[in-house]
Amino acid sequence: MAHLKGKIRPILIIDLAKHFGGVEVRVLSMAKELQGQQPYAVATLKDSPLHRKLEAASLTCLPVPFARSDPRLLFFFRKVLRQQGFGVIDAHNVQSQFWGHLAACLTGGITKVTTVHSAYRIEHNRSLKGLFYEQILRMNSWLGARFIAVTGAVHDYLHDAGIPLKRISLVQNSIRLPSQPNRTNRDALRKSLGWPEKSYIIIVVARLEPVKGHTFLLEALGRLVDRQPLLRCLIVGEGRSRAELVSQVEQIKLQKIVHFTGFRDDIPALLGASDLFCLPSLSEGLPYALLESVAHNVPLLVTQVGGMAELLQHGRTAFLVPPSDPDALAEGIQWCLDHPEETSAMSQKAHEWLRQTFNPQKMIDQTLTIYQS
Repeated sequence: MAHLKGKIRPILIIDLAKHFGGVEVRVLSMAKELQGQQPYAVATLKDSPLHRKLEAASLTCLPVPFARSDPRLLFFFRKVLRQQGFGVIDAHNVQSQFWGHLAACLTGGITKVTTVHSAYRIEHNRSLKGLFYEQILRMNSWLGARFIAVTGAVHDYLHDAGIPLKRISLVQNSIRLPSQPNRTNRDALRKSLGWPEKSYIIIVVARLEPVKGHTFLLEALGRLVDRQPLLRCLIVGEGRSRAELVSQVEQIKLQKIVHFTGFRDDIPALLGASDLFCLPSLSEGLPYALLESVAHNVPLLVTQVGGMAELLQHGRTAFLVPPSDPDALAEGIQWCLDHPEETSAMSQKAHEWLRQTFNPQKMIDQTLTIYQS
């Protein structure tokens, strides 16, 4: 833990997510590091995946009994701040940033931190929703919040959105490397799904949302399936697009090669059984699923957006393709199939890049310094 100038007042981390994704991985990591070191609590939706994971790990959580759009959240958080003496709020998604920081202003004397994981305007395709979310960021700035950007691309986006540079700090996502990459579950997974022993498994770990680009990967698989009969795909996660994606799989007759796992707790085991990690996102920060894949030596086929474009090198640490391009995705999959040695070398270089570049303790220490500023 960093040497800090003084004691940090109790910290309230707010993450009102319905599903579990990379944002929640970071929140969970912060809670684990704060446990026993600093007074804190994580406010999350009651019975959400994050709530259950916090309880399972015996971490301090504050279940929120209202929906994310319920105005009673304002008074709920104001009461919590006053009664429990929190001095810092770190809000991790739009609803958290809106209700949490408004409540902090009503309470007074609270250090407000807004952690931003993606470019809202781009993530929501410049829709009214995305523009509204961006206005909430500006509101946070007007209310005096400090901003944490998880990648340089998000840092630049915040500045472009009108947030003063002096308010923005870059604190990258990071994970602890496993002592041994998990590559032991390959045969068991294939057998459980009724897939051939030599199946080539592409895994996607992401929320089922339009911005994650699953539909373009399914189109790419449709182009390859006739000439690559051993190709298979695991789609891990939940979200609003599930029904549409299942329908697309049926329309292009991919039912035998695509399997939707839903939400899973055993991501390392699934990664260890897979041959290629794909993230066809249209907009992205620095996904924890990507870092976890690198940690387990799974090669990367990802789109050239956000933090992935900023930090990865095409042909060296990943195969990078343009977003919204199923032909490029199909070409990338085919290249990885045709060049197993080069693909393996790429994963080894990515693993070394992860080891040299990312320091989980640095992420925690930088965040605590911002809390204290």
